[in-house]
Amino acid sequence: MRLWTIQPEPLYDQLRQEGVIYAEFARSPYADWDDFHQAYDWLVAQMRMRVGAPPAGVTYLIWAWHTLNWQHKKPDLRAAEFRNYSDPSVCLELELPDSQVLLSDQENWHAVLNQWYVGDAKNEAVMTAEDAWLDARSVEEALALKQRSWTRIFCVTPFDDAWQRRGCYVQATFWALRLADVRTVRRFHWSPLRH
Repeated sequence: MRLWTIQPEPLYDQLRQEGVIYAEFARSPYADWDDFHQAYDWLVAQMRMRVGAPPAGVTYLIWAWHTLNWQHKKPDLRAAEFRNYSDPSVCLELELPDSQVLLSDQENWHAVLNQWYVGDAKNEAVMTAEDAWLDARSVEEALALKQRSWTRIFCVTPFDDAWQRRGCYVQATFWALRLADVRTVRRFHWSPLRH
């Protein structure tokens, strides 16, 4: 499977030296956010169930892009999605076995981050009924129902209507970034002064 991951240039230097690197959530800008820990822990559990156990000592995931704006091709690094990369970075094009990757819908991932319910409403009346049904549950039962609904983020078949969209932005997670999986490297450094 062809994927693209954006990483800090020093991390790529480390990859070239060590041959393989793993995610370190403590180095993430979200490491101090409790909500992110809960969402990431849920995704880690899904990875274990759907892809298999990580290598010994590995607790978090490497992230990459599969699809951006309905396109499965190398990212346009001039796009708005990449304007927060103010430090020197690299876009690594990877080729990984499908069995090592878990794809999810990036827009629906926000439901996991925000502990929302991922429903299947096709109109306002159904959405209102879903909300009322969920609100009538205990806090514990509502959370369990929400967590069960989150598995819908793994449906990445493109779909777009007035009420739902999926497959426009597809993210990929996997356990290890290996130098042997890198096909191309593009260095970039977005600067607002140049654009």
